[in-house]
Amino acid sequence: MAFDLFLVWYFIMGFLLGNGVPHFAFGSADKIFRSPFGQKSSPRTNILWGLSNFAAATAIGISLAALGDYDSYSLGSLLLGFWLMMLMFGTRITRFLND
Repeated sequence: MAFDLFLVWYFIMGFLLGNGVPHFAFGSADKIFRSPFGQKSSPRTNILWGLSNFAAATAIGISLAALGDYDSYSLGSLLLGFWLMMLMFGTRITRFLND
């Protein structure tokens, strides 16, 4: 398979979904957590940041589906982005919670 640029978009979509999970979860649990807007962001900020990540991933997915840009490697690329984000978060969770 030749490298297709649309696989990068699937990777980014997975990365956004993975990034939205901890922000949305911590915000929903009413916990203060780091976000791009500050180290001690309010739960509301984290819920909104998580939802914005989900919305961006959804917009990318809808665009790619409308263009018909998918194949058997698309899911693998999406999952790679998601699991890399989860791995990065999981290995650094104590650092985030201690800040």
